[in-house]
Amino acid sequence: MLDWNDLRYFLAVARTGSTLAAAKHLRVSQSTISRRVTALEDEIGVKLFIRKASGYSLTPRGKSVLPAAESVEAAALSFSDSIAAEARRIAGTVRLTTVESAANAWIIPTLGLLRARYPDLRVEIMTSDRNLDLLRGEADVALRFGEKPTEETLIVRHLIDMQETFYAHQNLVAELGMPDDLAEIARYPLIMPMERDGTINRWLIENFSDAKIAHRANTLSSIIASVRSGVGASILPCLMGDDTRGLVRLLPPIAELTTPGWMVTTDDARRQPHIRALIDFVVEQIQLSVARSPAHLAVVQAA
Repeated sequence: MLDWNDLRYFLAVARTGSTLAAAKHLRVSQSTISRRVTALEDEIGVKLFIRKASGYSLTPRGKSVLPAAESVEAAALSFSDSIAAEARRIAGTVRLTTVESAANAWIIPTLGLLRARYPDLRVEIMTSDRNLDLLRGEADVALRFGEKPTEETLIVRHLIDMQETFYAHQNLVAELGMPDDLAEIARYPLIMPMERDGTINRWLIENFSDAKIAHRANTLSSIIASVRSGVGASILPCLMGDDTRGLVRLLPPIAELTTPGWMVTTDDARRQPHIRALIDFVVEQIQLSVARSPAHLAVVQAA
C-alpha cells in the first residue's frame, strides 16, 4: 500500500521542480525527499521524474499520475478539515451539578442566551447539596461552595466569594424593628438549616445559643420561602436575599460566613470543546452578575 507521505513528497517536487525547494516547503531534509521519491518510483515500477542538474521535471508517466495524486491530496485535506471542524463545533451534552440556589441564580436564567450562542449544546443541570463524584463520571462540571475541593486529580478554580447575612420579611421587620447590632437579632425567631454540623449552624450556635428556632429546612430555596412567609429571620447569601422581593437585609455581611465558590472539573472534561464552552460561559455569567452587584460579592478572575 502506498504511503501518503510519499505522495506528498512527489507532489512537492512536481510543483517546485527540485528536492531542495520541496524539502523547505515540507520542512524535512532534502535527503528525505530524494529517498522517498525514489522509493515511490521503485514501489510502483514507474519513473516519475527526469533528474537534471537544473532540477526535476515530470516524465510523461509522472504527468499522467499527477491528477490522481492531487485527488488523493484533496481527499486527505478534506478529511483533516472535517476532523478539525468537528473538534471546533460546540455540540453535545454537558452535565453540570451545583446547589439549587446557584442554579436558579446563575445557570437557569441564562439558558436562553446559552442556546442562542450554542444551538447544539445541551445542559443537564443536577441540583444537589451532595458533591457528585466527577472522577466517577457522575457529572462533568461542578459549581461548589465552601471549602476548596482537595482531590489532586480535579481541576479547581476559585471563582467568587459570596457574602451572607440575616434577612427577614418586611412585615416581620415592621413588627420587631430593625436591629442595630448582632445582639438584637436575638429577638427574631430563626430559620435554621437541617445540616446541624454546617458552617452556618455552628456559627449560629456559637453566637445564639438561646435563639428561638422557628423551624429548619434542608434546602436554601425552602429557607428563602420560609423567610418570605414571615416565619422568621435567616442567614442568606446576599446575592439571593437582596434580589428577593419583600426581604430586608438586617445587618451588614458577616465576615466569618463569607463562602468561596469553586468551578470544578476534570482535565479530560475541560479538554472537550463543548464542556470548555460551558465552563467559560458560566464564568462569564458569574462575572456579569458580580459586576451588577458589586456591594454583595467579591470575584476572583478565573485562570
